[in-house]
Amino acid sequence: MSASQLARETGVGQQNLSRWLQEARSPPIMADKPKPAVREWTVEQKARVLADASELDGEELTAYLQREGVKLAELRAVADCGLTRADRASASTNKRIRQLERELARKEKALAEAAALLVLKKKVETLYREDEDDDTNGENEK
Repeated sequence: MSASQLARETGVGQQNLSRWLQEARSPPIMADKPKPAVREWTVEQKARVLADASELDGEELTAYLQREGVKLAELRAVADCGLTRADRASASTNKRIRQLERELARKEKALAEAAALLVLKKKVETLYREDEDDDTNGENEK
């Protein structure tokens, strides 16, 4: 049966019938999913998560947060509201200490490299002096 014939028989406009058919063929509209409740943190939970997360970097931190079911934004929010000024200063101090330790390690490596080059230079000079001492008759100077 055509849409126009059905419209005549039922008294419903063809446009309405076509729209209803299109709606029936389209997937149903799902109701909005309820938003997850905001996580309520206890002081102990905050302290534990922050302490554990502060020791991790990169992929380890990502894996830890996934295991705990914590998003990075949540962790930052907890850190921001859970830390006192002294805690922030301590965290800043710890960050500065880590930075200085990295710089010190880099400089120690450069110093060891320079010392190795100096030792090598002294060995080369010693070898050349021995060669000059062996050539007493001057034949090699021509």
